[in-house]
Amino acid sequence: MGPADATPSRTDKISIVVAHPGHELMVHHLIERSQPMYFCLTDGSGGGAKSRIESTTRLLRQVGATPGGIYGRFSDREIYRLLLDRRVDVFAGLADELAKNLIDHRIECVAGDAMEGFNPGHDVCRALIDGAVEIVQTRTGRVLQNYEFALHNDIASAAAGATIRLTLDNAALERKIAAAMAYPEMQGEVRAALSKFGKQSFSVEYLRPATTSAMMHKFEITPPRYELLGEIRVSEGRYSEIVRYREHLFPVFAALGLTKHQEQWTT
Repeated sequence: MGPADATPSRTDKISIVVAHPGHELMVHHLIERSQPMYFCLTDGSGGGAKSRIESTTRLLRQVGATPGGIYGRFSDREIYRLLLDRRVDVFAGLADELAKNLIDHRIECVAGDAMEGFNPGHDVCRALIDGAVEIVQTRTGRVLQNYEFALHNDIASAAAGATIRLTLDNAALERKIAAAMAYPEMQGEVRAALSKFGKQSFSVEYLRPATTSAMMHKFEITPPRYELLGEIRVSEGRYSEIVRYREHLFPVFAALGLTKHQEQWTT
């Protein structure tokens, strides 16, 4: 990738890494420009049984992107179970596997889900990205550019701190909207977003350097939103256990070496 304020080109060696299939729609123009190697932690089945991976496979084929070695590996329920059971070994293995893929394909830049405290799977995905990037640097000496894109923040928040801005022309915007509407499992969310924010709100794609350390510091003070949502689901009888940051995610982050970066907030 070129200078921080440049836009990615077709020749860049880029990987997109997301928690759930469908997240790539947020950076549709980036993937059609860069034709990246794409990694996806889960199959996007959520609380149900229907996988979204086929819809993403179709989308990737249309834009010329390539599925990576980790592609719909787990159901959402399996990820939650691994977290609740504190299977940090599984997540450490995934980070190592992702790093090997990045090394083997000489990836120069990674972009993926931001850590936002909205969904444990999203935050674990970000941790896996950061852990893999560290492993690549340790093993090869290469420093990968590591970017995130917001999934749940408003436009102003998503743009804050962005060092790469991709502005879509009308044709690119229409392709992005068409791709989103052609993704059956996402149509409801897409229509709701278009109704709330308008089409033009999706005409710019923002990438910013990973803000993981800042978010981890925030969660030490204010519990992430998924804990509150989990408490509501338990009270409704829909869940029997709550995934919590300190008990379940922090040990994963520690196993991936992310906690060493917390020193900057405590010194």
